Amino acid sequence: MSPESEAQGAHKAAFRPSDDDKKMSAYELWRVHKRKRDIREAYVAHWNATVAATGTGRPVDAIISPIAPYAAPPHGKNKSADYTMIWNLLDYTALVVPVTKVDPSIDVKKPPHEFLNPKDKETYELYDPNVFANAPVSIQVVGRTLEEEAVIGISEIVDAALKAASSKL
Repeated sequence: MSPESEAQGAHKAAFRPSDDDKKMSAYELWRVHKRKRDIREAYVAHWNATVAATGTGRPVDAIISPIAPYAAPPHGKNKSADYTMIWNLLDYTALVVPVTKVDPSIDVKKPPHEFLNPKDKETYELYDPNVFANAPVSIQVVGRTLEEEAVIGISEIVDAALKAASSKL
């Protein structure tokens, strides 16, 4: 099973019981931790396999990705942890780098379109340029477990590159 399908399976199977759930037995807790270990092992193997793609003889140093499918929403409106929860599960290091802020004169809402799924439509309906005005738009730099210093260093390089690029606009 690929790491992506494992992560999707982890998303469907709650790792934390809700208040409505029955108490978890020691055996059930052991199974949850075993599944978490298996997912982590699959991701380590996937990350290590990037050696074949880098051309340096080393795996990738970090992943740069969005934090959410939208800019920072108003308080209480964040509906998605899809871009961050996998890193929590894996115990990977992630650091947020602000890129810009929402400018209602530039970041206008696009006309309605065919939505990919209900979540896509919900994300579309959440956005209002005036409500999101000045909200930060950010990315995350993700590294492996215990790679905090490397992620900080890479984030500084990414931040400097973003600033240099925006000063040329």
